[in-house]
Amino acid sequence: MDESNQPERPLPDADSAEIVRWMEEDFGWAIAEAAQEHTKDEEHEAVEVEIINHDQGKVVGTIDTNGNLDTESDALHDVSQEYLEEGVPVLVPTTYENGETVHADAEIVVDPGTEGFVRAFVDALPSPYDCDSEVLVDLLTHDKK
Repeated sequence: MDESNQPERPLPDADSAEIVRWMEEDFGWAIAEAAQEHTKDEEHEAVEVEIINHDQGKVVGTIDTNGNLDTESDALHDVSQEYLEEGVPVLVPTTYENGETVHADAEIVVDPGTEGFVRAFVDALPSPYDCDSEVLVDLLTHDKK
């Protein structure tokens, strides 16, 4: 954290009003710094992917990192709506002491705007919807950290 803008701590003989004022300013500073750090950690490149209907052999829409679905297909809109509103449930891989990675029963929800949303969204779409397999390989998966 950048402490150069942190409010200066009052002297030990400060009165209670001065201490309260400092506590409020310091609390506000800490919240602002934490929000700035969180935003910095959450930054990711925006991704937009074309969604293909393999039965029709054509692109029927696009989805981006923030959950913006652009489609004229009512069917795609209907199957996507829950994921856009509530996020996409995905299995969380768990590593055990022996080094094996297994899919645990536990699920997390990947919300629009978070890393890995586009990949989780495309993976969750039912057939015949998908994206180009070459694009799928490059999509980020959710980092459970």
